[in-house]
Amino acid sequence: MAETLRIFVSATGDLESERAVIGRAVARLPIEIGIEIRRTPAAGASYDDIFELIANVDRVYFLLGQDITAPSGAEWHLAWKLERSVFPLRNATRLTPAAQDFLRLASFADWTFFRSSGELMRSVTLDLARILNHPQNRYGLTVTELELLNHRAAEIRKSVPAKSNAPGSVEPGGAEGGGVLLDIGHQSPSEGALLEEE
Repeated sequence: MAETLRIFVSATGDLESERAVIGRAVARLPIEIGIEIRRTPAAGASYDDIFELIANVDRVYFLLGQDITAPSGAEWHLAWKLERSVFPLRNATRLTPAAQDFLRLASFADWTFFRSSGELMRSVTLDLARILNHPQNRYGLTVTELELLNHRAAEIRKSVPAKSNAPGSVEPGGAEGGGVLLDIGHQSPSEGALLEEE
């Protein structure tokens, strides 16, 4: 049975609205599979709760802005401790001394820079396309969905990123607060038996 793609999005305080860009990138994929987007609740959470949120995700998107803020530092630490797949994304902006110290400690990470919400969406979409092209097709994509996904990724690679809003100016929306995108076509019925086509 197809697995749900589980994503955790961590963002520093000045990039809170950029979480919505991740949600929009997911929503614009030309596929219909189960995808769950997680985050630490805006009201905060204990270390153990953050641990539970990150423990079984397939990908962690870590968005670093001008300053390192709570709980993003704990999320970063847990993601690496739990050996999750982390995609570190950094806004190309001037850093505070605390963020500079954080980067020195995180010098092992291969950061991808973005200057706009369009560049962020482009990087995330291409990353999602790589994840979803899993050799064992963990997420249950059909041949048509794989073709559409690869076509979309090829279009993005060929296109020059358009100028868009400055970082931090994206309107909240999408899956900014976390969420689950329902997979109608690949799930077993909640009651009764699944009928297989012959």
